[in-house]
Amino acid sequence: MLNHSFIFAKGMTEETERALWARGITSWELLAKHPEEASEVLGPARAAKLHESIAEAKKAHAALDHSWFRLHWPERELWRLWEGYCQLNEIALVDIETTGLTPGYDQITVIGLADATGAVKTYVQGRPLAGDETLEKFREAIRRYRLIVTFNGAGFDLPFIEKHFRETNFRFEQPHLDLLIQARVLGLGGGLKDLEKQLGIIRADDIKEIRGTEAIRLWGAWRSGDQAAYKRLTSYNQADCVNLAAFAGHIFKRRHEQTFAAHSRTVDFDRIKGQQLTLF
Repeated sequence: MLNHSFIFAKGMTEETERALWARGITSWELLAKHPEEASEVLGPARAAKLHESIAEAKKAHAALDHSWFRLHWPERELWRLWEGYCQLNEIALVDIETTGLTPGYDQITVIGLADATGAVKTYVQGRPLAGDETLEKFREAIRRYRLIVTFNGAGFDLPFIEKHFRETNFRFEQPHLDLLIQARVLGLGGGLKDLEKQLGIIRADDIKEIRGTEAIRLWGAWRSGDQAAYKRLTSYNQADCVNLAAFAGHIFKRRHEQTFAAHSRTVDFDRIKGQQLTLF
């Protein structure tokens, strides 16, 4: 959806973007090839501004300037970056476990980091078991990704992580797709586990009933030396990350159908304009 989108451009509204799509201008390439069509919809001055905005977006995308997209892409429309913005292994699916709900007071115990191919890594406070990493290594690991995806990360996970690493001035630079926001736009209620059940996303039997309070208890058990509790906690956290890919795919499909497919029209401009020329 990246190059089908005009919504980030200065002065662009949903209605105007739909008018362009309905005219047959459904991509950046078609806009560049048929600028007169955009001028008919927007007027010459606004069409010129649209071309400028797209040139800026193309430059930022080519330069891997993640912060540009974080600053300029409307939060409600970040679902569009799920496809066409970057490769699947450049999408970071992030979830954390904590000792409570207050960033800066409560502590992060586990950070899970998966990509949209299913590869997953776990970062643990203190001394993790073999195969996992310390929390501090998350800061460098996250830098190679181009898009962050969470469920309720805007209000919870990302502020917690930035607070945890505040002494190093760590900040997320990438655009952040919060699936909770997108679910609410679609009228979907409930938490992540409830929504997974609605969508048919299955968890293993030993972790399917775990919630945040149980994760806190498991962390306490691990601190007392219970390795089984550690394994269960990290497995739960990994499922929270990996399952975000299927959930994001569902969100993308529904938003794409409602936003783009329902309002776009394919027009063979070359054929139409060729016919017009034969009249003279």
